[in-house]
Amino acid sequence: MNSISSSSAQDPAEVRRAEILEAAAAVFAEKGYQRATVKEISGRAGVAPGTIYLYFRSKRHLLLAIADQLIGQAWDQTLAEMAHLDQEGYIAAVLRNTLQFVRQNKQFIQALITEVWTDDDLKDQFFNEILQPIFDVGVGYLRTEVAEGTARPCRVEIVIPTIAGSMIILSMLRALADDQFLADYSDDDLVDELTYLYLCGLRLHS
Repeated sequence: MNSISSSSAQDPAEVRRAEILEAAAAVFAEKGYQRATVKEISGRAGVAPGTIYLYFRSKRHLLLAIADQLIGQAWDQTLAEMAHLDQEGYIAAVLRNTLQFVRQNKQFIQALITEVWTDDDLKDQFFNEILQPIFDVGVGYLRTEVAEGTARPCRVEIVIPTIAGSMIILSMLRALADDQFLADYSDDDLVDELTYLYLCGLRLHS
């Protein structure tokens, strides 16, 4: 799993917060969210259990904070790559980084999805606080492309979440069963084919 510590965090409180997040991510990945305890997390982080609550209100907030930081770091990296890319490069960068992110954080994502699937409050927070801002960036990008005449008019609020959802599901299947799901194809093969699909659809073009 990717490290969630920030090398630029100089403030002792931020360093401690990052250490707690790192420990919690490891414990959640190993034991699952429900079976993980604050005591185990504090032991892994080398702090007293009460110290956890100085930084996070609950175990749920720990889980969301990890997801927010992991996904936020990956998304910031993707945005930096996409800054000067055309449509094809933009889509390819998002898809390639999604495949890589899910593979690198497979165990934690399994723990996260299990809880999001069964906890309505957690689901609402995850979608509203973490995923929706990412969708909003994509919606803004596509609206600009439509306005400039470089993309066809469409209901962008439907198109962007649908494309993002297909990328996420593909990446999860790839990480879950990489020896079975499209095993004969590399990530580059998938990125090339799906980028063209997202851009051009299935119709023949003259």
